Amino acid sequence: MSGNEMTFELPGVRFDDLGPRRVVFFHDPKARMHAVVVVDTLTSGPSGGGVRMTTDVTVAEIARLARAMTFKYALLSMPVGGAKAGIRFDPSDPARADVVRAFLEAAKPLIDAGVFVPGADMGTTASDFASSGDPHLDEQLTGYGVVAAAKSAAELAGRSLEGARVAIEGFGKVGTAAARFFVREGAEIVAVSTVRAAITAKDGLDVERLAALREEHGDAGLERAPGVQVLPREALFTVPCDVLVPGARPDAIHAGNVDDVEASIIVPGSNAPYAPGTLESLDARGVIAIPDFVANAGGVLATICALQGFGEDAAHGLVRDLIGRNVKRVIERARERRLLPYAAAIEIAREQIANR
Repeated sequence: MSGNEMTFELPGVRFDDLGPRRVVFFHDPKARMHAVVVVDTLTSGPSGGGVRMTTDVTVAEIARLARAMTFKYALLSMPVGGAKAGIRFDPSDPARADVVRAFLEAAKPLIDAGVFVPGADMGTTASDFASSGDPHLDEQLTGYGVVAAAKSAAELAGRSLEGARVAIEGFGKVGTAAARFFVREGAEIVAVSTVRAAITAKDGLDVERLAALREEHGDAGLERAPGVQVLPREALFTVPCDVLVPGARPDAIHAGNVDDVEASIIVPGSNAPYAPGTLESLDARGVIAIPDFVANAGGVLATICALQGFGEDAAHGLVRDLIGRNVKRVIERARERRLLPYAAAIEIAREQIANR
């Protein structure tokens, strides 16, 4: 953007040659609905992204997530623009369903025009949005994609997931799916976290036992598992491991914990986990930090698999091939051009966008 171009200012939102193309605010005082939709890019097709509901979501956060969606679709060569929405509300409030309905009614013109296709994200579920497809497939393939990214990165570094120690932030449906697929690859889950705490065990965690306890007792149930050590949830990032999976809010890896990260490979299950300056710090220590929009693209691919009627094996094959290919492309570009993997991924994504 040239110096003489003028834009409105939104704190934390950066306007550039790609976007955001639309920033739309919604307010319904009767329903207590306060929301924003950020459409980062527009293509000949729709612009899609999840709807996040938290008490402290910001426009800047949603803009970052929308840009991540832009790059995610571009790296998958999909003619879809990036978007995201945020509703500032407590998802545990009994009025949650009314707020979601109010949001969908307010956003209907954008949705009907195909400008914004909403899906589930933190605080919302697939049942909130008729267009979001099979929630089980989405969660399963997001988790599987993270493992596929980790496997590809490990192989490029001359390593293997066999015997690798893995720490996963967030033991919800995506985190549980990722844990199960890591175990299938011969890895050992040494730590997981919830909104309450981090749970670790010297000899590894029994994933199926943890999943059963969570199903029966919620997050607190994990702390009852035999032989586990319960730590503050932030301690997950300091647990010695080979693979770290950030899976919650943006900036999970920040200036306060980046130097304590002991993993050699980071494969995000969530979007925007790297705070400014942390990628440089990780790279200086030889940590392979895979971009979030490369590692967690399995959920996007779930829609394609559902539309094509793919069975489980075919869906896994598509996710494995595309995400593995993109990890390889990114790491090879980073090595060739002496870039951080994140910068290399953005460079490739922008090339894809320019060639549409």
